[in-house]
Amino acid sequence: MEDTEDEYFEISAVARLTGISPHALRVWERRYGVVQPNRSENQRRKYSQPDIQRLSLLKTLVDNGHSIGSVAELSMDQLSERVENVLASRADDENLENHAPAGVCRISVVGKLIRNAVREAADKAPALSIVGEFADLTALTESLKEGASDLLIIESETLFPEDVAAIREAIEQQGIRRAIVVYRFARDTVVKPLDIRKITALRAPVDASEIQLACIADVQLALRSGEKNHDAEAKDPKIGRPNTGNIPERAFSDDQLIRISDISSVVKCECPQHLASLLASLSAFESYSEQCEDRSPEDAKLHAYLHETTADCRSRMEAALSKVLVEEGIEV
Repeated sequence: MEDTEDEYFEISAVARLTGISPHALRVWERRYGVVQPNRSENQRRKYSQPDIQRLSLLKTLVDNGHSIGSVAELSMDQLSERVENVLASRADDENLENHAPAGVCRISVVGKLIRNAVREAADKAPALSIVGEFADLTALTESLKEGASDLLIIESETLFPEDVAAIREAIEQQGIRRAIVVYRFARDTVVKPLDIRKITALRAPVDASEIQLACIADVQLALRSGEKNHDAEAKDPKIGRPNTGNIPERAFSDDQLIRISDISSVVKCECPQHLASLLASLSAFESYSEQCEDRSPEDAKLHAYLHETTADCRSRMEAALSKVLVEEGIEV
């Protein structure tokens, strides 16, 4: 099946997602044929998601000492394998079994589809650092030293009790603080009993914004649990406060956000589309935090804080989207 129009990305978006400058990208295409993007009617490059995945792997290898000419013709599987080896080697070189600086979350990633979202989240948040990307849990345990990772992000098409058991075993064996599992299909009887202090389950698909929020929540949990002689409220009266009930109503429904994304795809400015996507993620995490308040009494105050803070961010971004819609003359 052919890709649809909205599955393509222009060169400016590809540059933001991969970290490759438009100039370098054109040179790589012309000299090495790293990808072969389609062209629009006005001859603008149109990159597919597989193109972006390939370019991201190439950028990682080039950043770690490989020349583009030596890796340009490798297959996706070969590129993935080399990236895994590079990251595992770097983890050894940097002696990552030592504790990371306070407030930094070291992430290990298992699975291919979720990698780009995690990379994008890490690029946007200095508190997040990827220490390894692996094909499966076996590769992780064989390559990564104990104590080298704080957070495991793992994708799983299905989630069964034996999968949960394997994840628990891996994080205990590796000394990993917590895991986020991104799944597509699972029974409620498997997901609901999970202790979110150890394993958080997110239903796919998820984007970089959701991954970033979930990871930052992990950083806050770690800081909170590691405080000595002072509780969270003593350091920051906002953290740990109960939900005051001051949750602003949503200004845009899910249907409206979808319509905005569709409308903005035909206008020059991409801001409405980006804002709509961000608001969808914030609303999802807001709902997630609200549910977590009831699932774990020990962390109820923290999740109440996350719920209220996310709602406040969402309200501010809704105001920004409203202003953009007025400026662009878009009605929903």
